[in-house]
Amino acid sequence: MARRVPLRLALSTALAAAAFALPATALASPAVDGTRNLALGNNSRASSYGSNALLANPSNMTFSGVFAIEPMYQLNIRSRTSGLGVVVMDSLNNSRVSLGLGYLFMRGTPTVTFTDEETGEDRDFELSRFGHEAFAAVSVAIVKRWLSFGIKPKYQYASLRYRDSTGAARNASHKLSAFGLDLSMTANLAGWAAVSVVATNITGFSKPAFTDDSDVSLVDVGATAGTIRYKSLSELAEYPLGVAWGVSVFPLHKIDFSINADGYYDFSTFKFEKATRNVYGGSAEFVAGPVPLRFGTTYDSRGRGKADDRVFVSGGIAYVRQAPLGSVGVDIGFGFSQQVKGPLKETILGLNLGLRLNPDL
Repeated sequence: MARRVPLRLALSTALAAAAFALPATALASPAVDGTRNLALGNNSRASSYGSNALLANPSNMTFSGVFAIEPMYQLNIRSRTSGLGVVVMDSLNNSRVSLGLGYLFMRGTPTVTFTDEETGEDRDFELSRFGHEAFAAVSVAIVKRWLSFGIKPKYQYASLRYRDSTGAARNASHKLSAFGLDLSMTANLAGWAAVSVVATNITGFSKPAFTDDSDVSLVDVGATAGTIRYKSLSELAEYPLGVAWGVSVFPLHKIDFSINADGYYDFSTFKFEKATRNVYGGSAEFVAGPVPLRFGTTYDSRGRGKADDRVFVSGGIAYVRQAPLGSVGVDIGFGFSQQVKGPLKETILGLNLGLRLNPDL
């Protein structure tokens, strides 16, 4: 059996890795799902593990022994937004308590179109989308291998800006700078199935940049009032207040094969029309030796009516080599999500290159 990693070493290594990542790049969770989560259409909360559990469902960190440092990248092609991040987690040290740290950053240049006041012609106009997030997570096994609770406090920042005709920077929408909190709980049913509940952004949630009733603010750029069209700017809130559930079944009695069903309810994005955004989906993962194969499909109901509803398909592949005692393993993955139904087709690509450690101490 692998020896336990001392708590002091785990914490110091995690903090050092996170500090090293801070000056280099940066991102926000709206632009980073985690490669496994993306490939499964974010329909894998109850079966998540490792760094992907740290992002999607911290309570699951205690159900698998992992000490990992993982950088990741994600690209949303339609919104021209890139996300970068580094996460560090340790669930090897203690069978009851797992720890995680992360820093995420996003940078995007979405465009809108409006009618120019002077020429009367349509004009494409570029905005600047920016955000970052720093978080810590703790997972505690209330009943070992059966019931676990997770908490993730975080600082989150998001802005949408532009430059007016004089070159001055202006806010196109309200700026978010707040402390957020996620809570989660997972019940594992003797290794055959798992049920999870996750509450996201209980504090620090945000409103969308625009709604059917209010446009983004574009001052001193020649935009004719009431003519703004949103070509690539998302209608969703960056950090919505939400609740999700997940159910996973493991037919082989191990996580190498999982079948998942998830639901998510966004209470803040469409609050202006007194509607809740409902997202439902299913996925499956099968690990063939060192190669996980991942597939998923998701239905996203946005606000009232059917006109904005979307359907996505997703998939991915990875290579995972577990870390032998006293050595290093790897987790290299690729995932994608492709919208196949609904307006403004969206494509998202994700990559990760993770190191798994198992020190012989």
